[in-house]
Amino acid sequence: MKKSILIARSNLRRAKGQAAAITILILLASFMLNLWLMLSLDYKRNFDRCHDRLNAEHVTLILSSDDSGLRDFVAETLEKDSRTAEYRIEDCVSTVGSFAYNGGEVNTMFILLEKEAAFHRSIGKLELVEDSNCSSGIYLPMIYSTGKYSPGGTIDITIGNHTENYTICGSFNSAMAGSHNCTMSAMPLTKDLYKELEERKIAPDSTLVSVRLRDRSESEDFEAYLKNTVSSRFPDVPTVSNSYALVSSSRYISQMICSGIVCAMAFLVTLIALVVIVSNVINYIQESMKSLGAWKAMGYTSGQLILALMLQFLGITLVTSLAGIGLSYCAFPSVNEIMISQTGIPYEIRFLPIPALLTLAAANGTVALAVWLASRRIKKIEPIVALRQGVQTHSFKRNHVPLDSTKAPLHLALALKTTLSGMKQNVTVCVTMLVLSLVVVFSGLMVENMIADINPFIDLIVGETADSCININPEIKDRFLQSMNSDPRIERIYLYHTAEVRHIGGIALMATVSDDYADVNNQNVCFDGRFPKYDNEMAIAAKYAREHDLKIGDEIALTADGNEARYLISGFTQISNNLGKDCLLTRSGYERMGRLQNESYYINIADGVDIDAFNTEVGEEFGSDIYTTINILSVMNGTTAVYISLMTIIVIAVLVLSACIITFVLYLLVKTMLNSKKRDYGILKALGFTTGQLVLQTALSFMPAVIVSTAAGITVSMLIINPLTALFLRGIGIVKCTFHIPVGFSIAAGIGLVIFAFAAACLLSMKVRKIAPRALLDGE
Repeated sequence: MKKSILIARSNLRRAKGQAAAITILILLASFMLNLWLMLSLDYKRNFDRCHDRLNAEHVTLILSSDDSGLRDFVAETLEKDSRTAEYRIEDCVSTVGSFAYNGGEVNTMFILLEKEAAFHRSIGKLELVEDSNCSSGIYLPMIYSTGKYSPGGTIDITIGNHTENYTICGSFNSAMAGSHNCTMSAMPLTKDLYKELEERKIAPDSTLVSVRLRDRSESEDFEAYLKNTVSSRFPDVPTVSNSYALVSSSRYISQMICSGIVCAMAFLVTLIALVVIVSNVINYIQESMKSLGAWKAMGYTSGQLILALMLQFLGITLVTSLAGIGLSYCAFPSVNEIMISQTGIPYEIRFLPIPALLTLAAANGTVALAVWLASRRIKKIEPIVALRQGVQTHSFKRNHVPLDSTKAPLHLALALKTTLSGMKQNVTVCVTMLVLSLVVVFSGLMVENMIADINPFIDLIVGETADSCININPEIKDRFLQSMNSDPRIERIYLYHTAEVRHIGGIALMATVSDDYADVNNQNVCFDGRFPKYDNEMAIAAKYAREHDLKIGDEIALTADGNEARYLISGFTQISNNLGKDCLLTRSGYERMGRLQNESYYINIADGVDIDAFNTEVGEEFGSDIYTTINILSVMNGTTAVYISLMTIIVIAVLVLSACIITFVLYLLVKTMLNSKKRDYGILKALGFTTGQLVLQTALSFMPAVIVSTAAGITVSMLIINPLTALFLRGIGIVKCTFHIPVGFSIAAGIGLVIFAFAAACLLSMKVRKIAPRALLDGE
């Protein structure tokens, strides 16, 4: 062992440059690996810790009525069900509301509660995060309490068709009602404002039902059961609900996306690092052939020499991976801030031993395996052959570029000879450029479909969008549609309403109801099969269909309002609004089970028309029969701003990382080449070749592998990038990604990669000028 350690130390002293480059690659790999493990193993568990700490509900139900008979029925239903652990029924005021946020607008169901009651709930506690001790005002979920919405400021909130201005008293944290991603958001008001709101009757007095279950895995089934039971008995009472399963997933969409990308980058950088290490070991064996032969002749065993290499690289990996773990904790506060902007739940950063141990095990284990596989050839080296620098007594290798007969220019011919004689170098270059080509194409995909133009991302994730959505009383449908159709500002109006149904034998599904799906803007929502046309047809989410082994043409039973009907599956959809638990029905199809309590219409408005002013005008025209008006474009802008900023940071980071990786890999390869061909370069200089000519030859020797692998990588990546993206997004219901492939960007980026690699190789090859023929002869 002692002799192996001495050899390892000697190798490190002689190859400080290679050790530094490998150190940086392993540092990046371990940094991203530990960051991914922290995000995937512990970050989402933070929701469970928060949920338990606040004794939060597993099912929340808002009923737009405070009828005592309704409350008694709900209490009786919960008492009889053995799945109920505890529950709470309380007063609230509920309505769909909105306010400006992130350059757009947030629109969700507001649960307006009296402050003291809200912060002292036995189930679903609200955790006070910041308090300015204002005597009159509103408390916001902490996800919104940033920038201009800081305590002491004011906020304009639209409640129904009325806009109210409130002073912001502070912020709070809530597991099940602390974000628009929960489908509802609590808004505690001080006692005076809450009483005023009740007296003005601008929003209905409601009932808030909070239920904790004995087994939280049953939250979806219980939510569907409870909502369907109440709707069957009280069909005229609007209901809104959420479940633990839905909220725990929807609040961590950005975490899932970020975690997936970091995981992919960690794998790719680790792969490049391993390829570089293998290449380094093989070149070390070739360069140190005489020394290896001498050591073997002196009595060193192959095992000792292999152990020396293992100690050399594992020493670097152990120290560097520890540094990478530390670096991930330095970067995590910034990542956490980005995540909180979507999750809305505070996360306490602390040391996590399991991710750290897994990172150490993965980094050191893969490096040990790579070094052992690459160094096994030491066992086959005979001392006599090693002392001849590994040259056999006869060599029958083909001369691919004979200088005496080739028609290629001399410098190009010499570069090609170097290329064809260094296949291991070519493999390293090819693997690196193939990986980076995939990274570049992914960056282009995100730039074109999210950063430059968000509409493809919205079409894929959200599904259907329009300019405005107006929810009305069904009794005024004919008068409303007549008015809208005669308005020259309206280009298209169509029913696009959501209602909950339950799959018998399955769970609750969010059903979208329309008269004719030929009217919808996004015809790609149904990507397999077709939209439903008749009252016995439905289209269902592909993710849900796969989980329940459903196929197009199968028949399934749905229930709503206590009635059951059977439908044929006409197609598959993918919408992330309900995380892949949704379906499409025609109006006539839904009416086989029940009637719509209210109707939502999507409206395309002519360019140049102020959407907010239009919505206000419609509200004034129809009065209380207009339940809600939504500026969809503004809501989309507010919701997607978080994802755009997140993806911009990721794209910049991966492009910078790609440039660093190319530089480090080429540095290792160029340094290895200069060391192994030092004698050849000295002879060429003695023959009259200038430093510039030798630098050009060295750089050109990398170009065939760089150009071929980049071209192949860009082409293959453009073919597989959409399926890979769908793989990352499968958790939110996406099974087929339809992003536009950035062909122009990818080709330009590929050319940029080649040019950058050539320029880097030229700069790194400038060490040729230090090679002097006389010094080489003096060493003989």
